[in-house]
Amino acid sequence: CSFVHYDCGTTNTPISAIPAAIKTNTTLLLGLWASGDTFNNEVEALKTAISTYGSELANLIVGISVGSEDLYRNSDMGIKAKAGIGKNPEDIVNGIKAVRATIAGTAISHAPIGHVDTWTAWYNTSNKDVIDAVDWLGLDAYPYFQNTDSNDVTSGKSLFLDAVNKINSASNGKSLWVTETGWPVSGKQENLAVASVEAAKTYWDEVGCGLLFDKVNTYWYILQDAAKSTPSPSFGIIGSELTTTPLFNLTCPAIVSTSATSSATSTASMGSSTGSVTSSPATTSASEAASSTTGVTSFPAGFTTGVSWTGPSTHTGTSGAAATGTAGTSGTPGSATSPSGTTGTGASGSSATKPAFTGAANTVSASVAGIIAAIFAAVVAF
Repeated sequence: CSFVHYDCGTTNTPISAIPAAIKTNTTLLLGLWASGDTFNNEVEALKTAISTYGSELANLIVGISVGSEDLYRNSDMGIKAKAGIGKNPEDIVNGIKAVRATIAGTAISHAPIGHVDTWTAWYNTSNKDVIDAVDWLGLDAYPYFQNTDSNDVTSGKSLFLDAVNKINSASNGKSLWVTETGWPVSGKQENLAVASVEAAKTYWDEVGCGLLFDKVNTYWYILQDAAKSTPSPSFGIIGSELTTTPLFNLTCPAIVSTSATSSATSTASMGSSTGSVTSSPATTSASEAASSTTGVTSFPAGFTTGVSWTGPSTHTGTSGAAATGTAGTSGTPGSATSPSGTTGTGASGSSATKPAFTGAANTVSASVAGIIAAIFAAVVAF
């Protein structure tokens, strides 16, 4: 299962990632699957999780997403791409209302609620009601799949920023979270986009280090997108074998920051950066000990970060859906689609970050071991 937050093989039993997160003090971005006819099961699982775990869960929740790419899949573009079953905007709005009613007056009533989709969905004026209903907008962006554009990896940054700017023009000032992005380490060529370890590193450096990490809630795709096999394309940073050795150097290049607003008081972004760690990736996540910033440039004007929320002081991230799993495919929960309508593989990870709810930047450390620990927590979410 992917995206859902109840255990596979059950109707509405809260996913086992929740007690694991509590045990390891790991933050959660909960994802509720909104397409199909199982949303009521999601809500029941959420109710059970609240009553079972109470404040232990409340202290770790970063946010809740109602749906993932449902609007894209239900669009003309998504239907043409045979992306799978989706939902209309009014369905997503009703789902958001149901979740708000469910958490009202509970220990997790503070959790900001959002929806995850492609920039084409957010930019489509027919989906304005969803924008009005959410606290934050989640962006799934894969320039690699934009095969009707000039999409070599050196254009990845500009294509990504184009998507951001289009969303911001329609978002009414709502905060934008990057819920899926990455570049494949292997796979077929999509127009000018070559899938390779070298290209994945370039995208990591230019988009991750250069734009996102230390600036905005970011969920990088992905530590490992399949076990014991290699899908095509593969976005897995460590390949098909679970290891602490990444396929490329995750250290951000030392780019001089041009931002005067960075705060060095927070933890690192999932899949991007981390503080110090001393134990194995299976049990360790980022520490709030980091105090310097590297690889950060000023964030593009209009890219809003965070919402006002008083939450836990430490967020050390894991999956919002499951601790392990395989990549989504076309038409299944977890599949990610490009703005151009080409269906790709993807899943939003989860945050090993102290969310920038108040606009404070998160710190970036050069600790590769810590990065692996942080990413390990998010093998699959959404």
